[in-house]
Amino acid sequence: MSLRAGAEDGSRIYQAVGDQYIYEGLPAAPASVTNTLPRDTFAFEGRDGELQKLVDAVRHASASRGPLPVYAIDGMPGVGKTAFAVRAAHLLADAFPDGTLFVNLHAHSAGQLPVEPVDVLGSLLSIAGVAAQYIPAGLDARAAMWRDRLAGKRVLLILDNATGHHQVEPLLPGTDNCLNLVTSRRRLSALDGAVSISLGPLAPDEAINLLSTLSGRDVSCEEADADALVRLCGCLPLAVSMLAGRLRHHPSWLLGDLIEDMADAQTRLDELRAEDSAVAATFELSYQDLPADRKLFFRRLGLHPGEELDDWAAAALVGVPRSQARRHLAALYDDHLIDELRRGRYHMHDLIRDYTRALAEADGEAGNEEAMGRLFDYYRQTASLADRQLGHTLRAGIPSISGAPSCPDLASRTEALKWMESERANLLACAQRTIQHGQHPRVVRFAEAMARYLQQAGPWDRAIEIHRAATAAAQRSADPPEQARALIRLATVQYLSGDYPQAREAVNCALGLYRDVSDLSGQASALCHLGIIHKLTNEHEVSTQALERSLSLYRHLGDQEGQADALTQLGIVRYWQSDYSGASQLLEQALKLYRDVENLLGQANALHHLGLVRWLLDDYPVAAEVLEKAMALHRDLGNRIGMAESQNWLGAVWCTTGRYEAAAEAQSEALTVFREMGSRFDESEALYHLGVTHLSAEEYDAAVRYLEEALVVCRCVDSPLGEADVLWALGAAHVRTGDLTLAAELLDQSLTLYREMENSLGEAATLNEIGKLLFASGRHTQALEHHELALSLARSLNSPFEEALALAGIGRHAHYEGETVVAIDHFRNAHSILERIGAAEAEKIQRELADLLPGMLDERGK
Repeated sequence: MSLRAGAEDGSRIYQAVGDQYIYEGLPAAPASVTNTLPRDTFAFEGRDGELQKLVDAVRHASASRGPLPVYAIDGMPGVGKTAFAVRAAHLLADAFPDGTLFVNLHAHSAGQLPVEPVDVLGSLLSIAGVAAQYIPAGLDARAAMWRDRLAGKRVLLILDNATGHHQVEPLLPGTDNCLNLVTSRRRLSALDGAVSISLGPLAPDEAINLLSTLSGRDVSCEEADADALVRLCGCLPLAVSMLAGRLRHHPSWLLGDLIEDMADAQTRLDELRAEDSAVAATFELSYQDLPADRKLFFRRLGLHPGEELDDWAAAALVGVPRSQARRHLAALYDDHLIDELRRGRYHMHDLIRDYTRALAEADGEAGNEEAMGRLFDYYRQTASLADRQLGHTLRAGIPSISGAPSCPDLASRTEALKWMESERANLLACAQRTIQHGQHPRVVRFAEAMARYLQQAGPWDRAIEIHRAATAAAQRSADPPEQARALIRLATVQYLSGDYPQAREAVNCALGLYRDVSDLSGQASALCHLGIIHKLTNEHEVSTQALERSLSLYRHLGDQEGQADALTQLGIVRYWQSDYSGASQLLEQALKLYRDVENLLGQANALHHLGLVRWLLDDYPVAAEVLEKAMALHRDLGNRIGMAESQNWLGAVWCTTGRYEAAAEAQSEALTVFREMGSRFDESEALYHLGVTHLSAEEYDAAVRYLEEALVVCRCVDSPLGEADVLWALGAAHVRTGDLTLAAELLDQSLTLYREMENSLGEAATLNEIGKLLFASGRHTQALEHHELALSLARSLNSPFEEALALAGIGRHAHYEGETVVAIDHFRNAHSILERIGAAEAEKIQRELADLLPGMLDERGK
């Protein structure tokens, strides 16, 4: 396996060779996206003409709903490109109600290549609510999904620190309703249609005003020295702001003192290779003015591999108490050596990071590696604590943690999720660095700590990369269970992303390792995962065998949570096979075990599937009650997509009982969530249920629209069961609108799919619908045959709803044959069944009986 990631000024290659990884070049920078703007600077000086022109043009275009071009802001380091873009964004944010996004593309991050566009798109899609498993792997596919997500929306996007147009173009929305501000040290002349804004140094009087504002002193009495000082800074805002910070902390100093210091600093920096000597000189002056302990703190911050950090990470990196780290960060912020992106999150300018790393080289490799080791341990162990809170229905075998350092108190799943989301880019950057440097035990530990979050939130491609590296690293150990756990984590991400063959191979390899050392718990886990893979590939018998073996091992071990996992998966297989009573029993057992071990997420999932089974068994009151409980649990856990799934099926229950308006509202809300999360499979189910709701409410045009859209999505996500359901519903809609030819074609396709999947309930429903069509076409004998076959299937499945529809169909045939008494009996039985289970179809059957047999319905009971 090899992975290549290109950039304009470098590349990285690493290869798995046996149990080793060979690394060449530099890693790509992590993709860091925030959905809030950086803090605006209070001392923004100059640029009045450029800023006003930009703001006026955007406001005019926004007011007239005209197209917005891309604005490419270029200039030398330290000239204030980012500050200009951020100031413009704060002034214009109200015109873009769908959000503001800030992306650092890392064109000039020390020790890293510019961030890959494919990685940025993964982060953008994730922050836009797309679930990890639905983010495609390739650049083109991600770019297409990103453009689709922004269609019709007005978003303000800052792409900061771009290396060139090739990095930017895939990230641009397809709509011209969005405002795109791109900053770069290069002129992006090849960026199609971009409006260029080139920023030069400030005018000397503007630079002097900035110096005066930021230093808090009136420099008019030292006008000549002020002019000389800002010219030594090249009139660059970054350099001026740093000198102003020194003056603010030394009110007794004269400007002339700084002029002399600047000349000395220029000499000392000859070997630092900074991009601009004037800016570098200001770094040196600010650094030399720091106390000794803060100098060390400052140098250590430059070692951090991510884009931003908080006081916890800083404390770990430097090896000081958090309170001391907080004081140092505040002081460095005051000195303009770091910026505060948002409360408690700090960031270094690229040039300052270059400078600190050049200084850190003098500390020696041993001291730097020790600092990085503390940082890695902090992130890994805190991630492990967060991982415990996140929970999962299938455990990945992560060992317990001891000796955790000082870290945030992640007392709830919500806090854990928030921490993981905030630190994802840093965790990925740290993991990448351990991979790059071949730190094999740390690679494995990082993969362990991040496993559950990466399963839920992605990015999938990076998750697979990390788990593959961890699998290779684990092979170096003499610990087969550790190797097996790494394989299971890799396989989980693979099968969630649809790579079933690779996942099956990895799980089988893990199973062999567990068997070699007689690890029964590991074998049970591997068998459970193997059962899931076979379930997802519609190999139900093989899936059942693996899950039953897993369950047996878990029972032997007395592992209640493991038993619940296996029982839940067995229950899903059972109802996929139309064994609803068997599924219900298994899921009830799983629910009890989850309650015994207080696994709330497991309880929510078991309740969801139980509610679905009760709906399929036409037990509507219980189905509604159980699904509402599942919704409540998912809501408490902050599991938005799980809540929407239960809400969607609750809408199906309400539809069946005639609450069409409430059903449509619930299903529409669920559809919105699925689309925001990028869950295409769930989207297809919501569209299907909305179609059925409108069909039941006799709103046929709306029904067909939703169902046709659902059919497209089902085929896109390769869901044969969903396709069969939609074809049945579309066929039923066309039966009711009188297009019998098209209806027959759709229903035949549906019946074929149901029979291929051995889905007896779907087959019974389709047979009943075909019976209606045949009767309407005048083929009464064939209609009777279909209804009788449906009746047999429905009774074998204990499905009163389809039994009632079959009886009504048989009653129609009896009435046609003149057997009035037999017809009445069948219709009355059908009506009685439907009324008993609370189905709205009872009213329709009653109306049909009244139409067929005027006056006879009132004689029931005679």
